[in-house]
Amino acid sequence: MKKLIIRLITFLPIAAICYVAMIWLLGDMGWVRNGKMEMGDYGHLNTRVKDVRNYKDIDILFLGSSHCYRTFDTRFYRQQGFSCFNLGSSNQTPMQTYVLLKQYLDSLNPKFVVFEVHPDIMKNDGVESGINLLANVPLSREAVNMAYKLNNMKVWNTLIHSFYDQKICRRLADFSEDTVMGAYVYVPGGFCQVDTNEFQVKRYPKTLIYLYDQQLIALQKCIKLFTDRNIPYLLVEVQDAEQLRTAYTNHDSFEQQMQLLGPYRYKVLPMVDTIHFFNSNHLDKPGIEMFNNDLVADLKKRLIK
Repeated sequence: MKKLIIRLITFLPIAAICYVAMIWLLGDMGWVRNGKMEMGDYGHLNTRVKDVRNYKDIDILFLGSSHCYRTFDTRFYRQQGFSCFNLGSSNQTPMQTYVLLKQYLDSLNPKFVVFEVHPDIMKNDGVESGINLLANVPLSREAVNMAYKLNNMKVWNTLIHSFYDQKICRRLADFSEDTVMGAYVYVPGGFCQVDTNEFQVKRYPKTLIYLYDQQLIALQKCIKLFTDRNIPYLLVEVQDAEQLRTAYTNHDSFEQQMQLLGPYRYKVLPMVDTIHFFNSNHLDKPGIEMFNNDLVADLKKRLIK
């Protein structure tokens, strides 16, 4: 028994070193499928975190998932006289938002924060967005802590390879992704323009909204960052297409939970599914224009310039 324990103690560190080396080497060769080994994606997070360095002391900071970076058109708000940046990312949950805020909130120093919240995001485990963040954002203590909380093999593999990419090979700083990926076009300031429409009429099953505990805790931590700095904020839910919106059976409960966290805005505008929506939970150009025209009037009342 004693020999077995000694052998295990000897073997485990060697096995760990070999595993890390395999992720570093095989990841570059594209042989590791259980993780994301390549930088860049259609959500343009890599481009966005490089672009964010050009913005300081802004009026409005937008945070959230693709509902954020594909809805809050920074060009529109600049035309209204607001300096702003959109720090959204694909499927970004509050766990990833907190990591980004710890890295960029103080340099952006916003006067106001618009935090997009959505039922599907608040019940998301955060794995997909966590992998995206680790592959495209400079590693930090908060990012490693996020990986620990997610405790997913794909996340761990991505973290291992990202350490290799960023700290050993120094690839992140030199990497540049295309600002146009298919129908997705990155606009300086963080917005992603999509000039197409993929809307399909569907019948969604009745869905119960629930909040993932880790996401609720992370959202509260994000809000504390704002309150500690005396930054006013607004939680905003972007409208879904009617065919999806009416499938939620307890949306009133979700609204009540958000209202307990601070100022919250959810407004159903007179939109037509096939005209104003790219798909069931993303607006297209006419929908984006209607939504932002309505929201900016509210923000002008809340934000004293």
